[in-house]
Amino acid sequence: MTVNHSGVLSVDYFEAYFKLVILSRNYDIVQANEFMTQNFFKGDLLIYGKETYHSFVTAYQNLKNNLK
Repeated sequence: MTVNHSGVLSVDYFEAYFKLVILSRNYDIVQANEFMTQNFFKGDLLIYGKETYHSFVTAYQNLKNNLK
């Protein structure tokens, strides 16, 4: 997914991204989180700012709780 550095990415954006990674790679939520940390954030969780990182964490927690 292409990302523009000018905006804050939403929780909905990351929930959709997590679901895409989970389905396309047959990952569980933890594996998807690791994959996105390395590939989307390039290992730097604040590369897109604190608000975007917060959206990422919130989406992760939402899906982790819902996929139990």
